[in-house]
Amino acid sequence: MKQFKQLAYWIKRKLILIITAIMLGMSNAIYDEDKMINGNQIHTEQEHKKD
Repeated sequence: MKQFKQLAYWIKRKLILIITAIMLGMSNAIYDEDKMINGNQIHTEQEHKKD
């Protein structure tokens, strides 16, 4: 019984770690995409102001 609890706890920890890593990766991808889109827009607007 004790081994089963330890195994279940270990599996739970690994699943939480994997899910957290996936969520962080998705968050970073969305942030980079959003930054790229907004960055290009601001950069374009600044170029127009210089002319």
